[in-house]
Amino acid sequence: MKRIILTLAVNTISLWIVNYLFSGIEISSGETLMMLAIILSILNVTIKPLLTIFTFPVTFLTFGLFSLIINGFVLQLAFSFVSGASIDSFMTTVLAAIVLGIANSFLNALVGK
Repeated sequence: MKRIILTLAVNTISLWIVNYLFSGIEISSGETLMMLAIILSILNVTIKPLLTIFTFPVTFLTFGLFSLIINGFVLQLAFSFVSGASIDSFMTTVLAAIVLGIANSFLNALVGK
């Protein structure tokens, strides 16, 4: 249970950082931010591994760069499920997914997870 709460906290802070850094991302409230973190966590556990398996040949051929597109797609999907949250373009989504991954890695290292 502690790990789930820690993951949600890290995702929430990372999403807040991404919202702060990108003008093309709009998250209307703290409740929307929390809901987005929950949805993103669920999608990262369910949909993302399936996409990674199915797109392995393309990811292999692109030396792993296609995983950035997968991350962007999962982030875009999370934003589409939550009202009050929006992203301007897919390019913004992919860049935001990169920053989100960096922020998550940094915060996870910081909390010792």
